[in-house]
Amino acid sequence: MIEEEAALRNGSRGLTPGPWAEAAGPRPRTTERHIAVHKRLVLGFAVSILALLAVTMIAVLLSVRFEECGAAADGPPRASGNGSLSGAARQPPGAGQPPGRPEEEARGGEAAEEEEEEEEEEEWQRRQELPPWARPRLPGHLRPLHYNLMLSAFMENFTFSGEVNVQLEVRNASRYIVLHAHRMHIEAVRVAEDKLAGGVRVARTFFYPQTQVFVVVLNRSLEVQRSYNLKIIYNALIENELLGFFRSSYVLHGERRFLAVTQFSPTHARKAFPCFDEPIYKATFKISIRHQATYLSLSNMPVETSVFEEDGWVTDHFSQTPLMSTYYLAWAVCNFTYRETVTKSGVVVRLYARPDAIRRGSGDYALNITRSLIEFYEDYFKVPYSLPKLDLLAVPKHPYAAMENWGLSVFVEQRILLDPSISSILYLLDVTMVIVHELCHQWFGDLVTPVWWEDVWLKEGFAHYFEFVGTDYLYPGWNMEKQRFLTDVLHEVMLLDGLASSHPVSQEVQQATDIDRVFDWIAYKKVRLIKLIYLFI
Repeated sequence: MIEEEAALRNGSRGLTPGPWAEAAGPRPRTTERHIAVHKRLVLGFAVSILALLAVTMIAVLLSVRFEECGAAADGPPRASGNGSLSGAARQPPGAGQPPGRPEEEARGGEAAEEEEEEEEEEEWQRRQELPPWARPRLPGHLRPLHYNLMLSAFMENFTFSGEVNVQLEVRNASRYIVLHAHRMHIEAVRVAEDKLAGGVRVARTFFYPQTQVFVVVLNRSLEVQRSYNLKIIYNALIENELLGFFRSSYVLHGERRFLAVTQFSPTHARKAFPCFDEPIYKATFKISIRHQATYLSLSNMPVETSVFEEDGWVTDHFSQTPLMSTYYLAWAVCNFTYRETVTKSGVVVRLYARPDAIRRGSGDYALNITRSLIEFYEDYFKVPYSLPKLDLLAVPKHPYAAMENWGLSVFVEQRILLDPSISSILYLLDVTMVIVHELCHQWFGDLVTPVWWEDVWLKEGFAHYFEFVGTDYLYPGWNMEKQRFLTDVLHEVMLLDGLASSHPVSQEVQQATDIDRVFDWIAYKKVRLIKLIYLFI
């Protein structure tokens, strides 16, 4: 006890002396050591912050220097007279200077063109105007009347070449031809008044990536109320980004197969061929597609003739389209199979899909309701379907649920293929409403098209409204227009319309980058609310 009391007085735990007593004794205080460690941590943190600030300042200084260099070199991107790429436009592999052109001659020509462009820039600055290629909209002094487009698709390396002949009508005299073109290599440009008259000499050409246009500068102005032919030979990539002319793939019997299809809405036709890529510029189109015989090609119109070559290639020539905008022009190169039906008015309806999906009958439901809907819309609108055929193309990948290309509507597989015997009612309803919506666009959007994207509600609003009308026709017992409309449309659009971020159905669109924002639920659903208010009034 005495020893234990002494041990307690000495600050130990009262253990008797033994091998563990020393280990169990009081530990030394470590406050000073902790303070030293904390100081080091704070110092290290402060050094890290200072280093981060220094790196940020260096980055800002470098970016400012880069912008100053860019401003000093501001002006149209340079390109040689043969239309070689410059700026942000990309060239497919193998594209470059034409063979046989001496390097010294190229340097001399570029220097002369540089001087001419600088003089023109100064002239536009004196006028205090933007040059026609720098404006957000095309200048409007030319109007395309007809496109003759010939394509060759090379599926082995995912490239394609093209030749487009555009018949132009001159509204106002100008020595500039400005049209959209993006991510392509221009090989040759020719301008002629007609087949008999001589060509109009091209002074030079260049890309202007800021507005995604290609500019042809002529030696003289085009005369008003005259018709000219613009011929452009080019090549580009079949992209892997689901926009423009892009590629996709699927697996059949353990083998990967590829297809190529277009998605031009709203501003991606310019990636597939030089064109006036705004809805107001409607024209007729005559398309020819050359491809390997193991594939088939589709477009808005039926195949008129097919020319088979000895080397295993075939060229399909399609019938001429009616007047139409570029954004719902379409074509595809694939090795799909199809099933077919015919409406009472003689419209041929086909559904193209993977061979195994066609064999299982996964597209039969969509094919049958499409026939019924075309007959319903023809009777409801009192306007017949305008084309001799309608193809429904089911693709493995697509940026949207579907796209209403005139005569060739493209759907992602999940929005058109199903088996009614095992699919749920909700899935069948979803597929049905997508098909009803896209078929309505064959009238609202394709036959009747907004002049500019600020009035996109004219096509999307009415197509969304007819989702309920068309589905009500197919399934009267579902009571779509009076029941689901209240829960899916009315309440939601009133909630959105009550927010500070709401806007009119018609929105101002100044440039291409503003277009995507007008495709919102206000444009799609508010028209249906206006229709309901009109009925009650």
